Amino acid sequence: MTELATSAYPVSLNVAIPPSSSRFWAIPLIGYLVKAIILIPHFVVLYVMSLVVYVCQLVIWIFVLFGGLYPEWAYALNAGYLRWLMRISLYFLGINDNYPAFSMDAPGDMYIAQPVSPSRFWAIPLIGYWIKYIILIPHFVVVGALAIALVASQLIIWVWVLFGGKYPSWAFTLVTGTLQWNFRIACYFLGLTDNYPPFSFT
Repeated sequence: MTELATSAYPVSLNVAIPPSSSRFWAIPLIGYLVKAIILIPHFVVLYVMSLVVYVCQLVIWIFVLFGGLYPEWAYALNAGYLRWLMRISLYFLGINDNYPAFSMDAPGDMYIAQPVSPSRFWAIPLIGYWIKYIILIPHFVVVGALAIALVASQLIIWVWVLFGGKYPSWAFTLVTGTLQWNFRIACYFLGLTDNYPPFSFT
C-alpha cells in the first residue's frame, strides 16, 4: 500500500482526536483489564514478530553496507511491526475504540517513508547500533519522563471520558505526542530513516 507523506519528517503518526469515546473502556480498572485480555492474541503475534525483527537485524546490515539498499522485505517487516505496535497502543490508550486489525498494512495515519539510499555507516556491525544508542540518550531521557506523565494521565483521563464521553484534548496531545516520539526513535534505530528524530510532538 502506498503511503502519503503527512509530515516534513519521514516518519509520522497523524491521528485525529476522536469525536466521542466509549464510556465502558473508561470504567476504572475494568476497561484496561478487559482490553488487556482481548488483546492477548495481538500480544502473542507481536512477541513472535519482535523475535523475527531482532533476528533479521543480523542480516539486514549486509544489504545496506555492501549494497547501499534497504531490502524491500526488511522495510515491510520492520515498518509493519511498528505500525502494528502503534495500532495496539492507540487502542489500549483510548485514542481509538476500534479493535485493532491483524495487519501489517500501512494505514494513512502511520507514515513511514521507505529508505531510498540508507547510510552504510550505520550498517557497520555493532558500531552503528552502539553510536545510535549513545546519541539517542537525550531522547531516552525525554521519553522516559513522558512515559511517567502518560501513565499518570491515565489516572484522571477516565473522568472526562466516563462522565463526558470525550477524550480531553490535553491528554490527546500528550498520548499521541509520546507515541509519535517513540515511533520515530524506533524507526531511526531500525534504520528505516537516517534522519535524527526531532525533539517534538509534531
